Amino acid sequence: MEALEMHVSKAGDAGVLQPRQVILPPPGPSQVRVKIEAAGVAYADIVMRRGLYSSAKPPVTPGYDFVGRVEAVGAEGSAFQIGQRVAGVTVSGSYADRRNVEARWLVPAPEEADAAALAAVVLNGVTAWQMLHRVAQAGADEWILVHGAAGGVGSLLLDFARLAGIKAIGAASRGKHDTVQSRGGVALDYQAEDVAARARAISGGGVVAAFDHIGGRHFRKVSLLALKPTGVGVLYGGYDATRGGKVHPLAIADMMLNSRFSAFALFGKSQSVATYAIPAWRDLRAQIYRDDLATVLKLVAEGAISPLVGEVLPLRDAAKAHRAMESRSVSGKIVLIP
Repeated sequence: MEALEMHVSKAGDAGVLQPRQVILPPPGPSQVRVKIEAAGVAYADIVMRRGLYSSAKPPVTPGYDFVGRVEAVGAEGSAFQIGQRVAGVTVSGSYADRRNVEARWLVPAPEEADAAALAAVVLNGVTAWQMLHRVAQAGADEWILVHGAAGGVGSLLLDFARLAGIKAIGAASRGKHDTVQSRGGVALDYQAEDVAARARAISGGGVVAAFDHIGGRHFRKVSLLALKPTGVGVLYGGYDATRGGKVHPLAIADMMLNSRFSAFALFGKSQSVATYAIPAWRDLRAQIYRDDLATVLKLVAEGAISPLVGEVLPLRDAAKAHRAMESRSVSGKIVLIP
């Protein structure tokens, strides 16, 4: 079976993403073959393309997640039927029109929902849901702080907070405040305001959780300073180190220097630091991962949330998608359609 994929043969700028035809073998015993309907574009894909993603270096086909339909089942059989719609987190390989994938990574996907909308909540939705409910365990009427609140993960954090009765403060550039406010967040301009001080003032003493994709000094001097006693800083990225799709040695040094925390200082306020990376949850807490993915897909199908899809592009325009993400010209999720 032939498949088209957008492949990175060597690390480089967006231009290294090139189409190639490959022959797919039959799915392995624990796999299914899927015809992909939509694949999400993640910042991790850019890090991967640059050769900075430790577990998936070039040559590699990026693609962290997808929505598609089962075409064939491996020898061990599967709970999935031929033609059934599925979704899953793959980490790499989903910039393709079809692929083989481990069945344990998949859940059924709603038939009635738009493929791009579903793709927008696979990686981003599970990340936001698990950070809010599994890691931070924020409760109704508590305050949280969301950085990058108009982005793919940030906007979903606002959505899930609203559904749970959690109050949210969203940091974003001035031009994206309408997005934050439309999702129930109190918008702060991170370029013009002291975000930590404003978050403490708005929340009446600090937030119960701050969600930070930037890292380094920002995590230490903004997110942690915004916390109330008993609060948790949740780190889920290191955007500063690869901002704009380029390596920034000073930012990497900053992350190293600011990665040490005084346990005694945190202890004094009963505060904590947590990290989140979805591959560990997918592989080591598999049933929870599948349950949470099914939950966020159902919320889309029911119309409870409307994920922010910034742009939908043909698969062959993967390089254009990467350039748009690197330039931060698009709010929300970018989705590729084979």
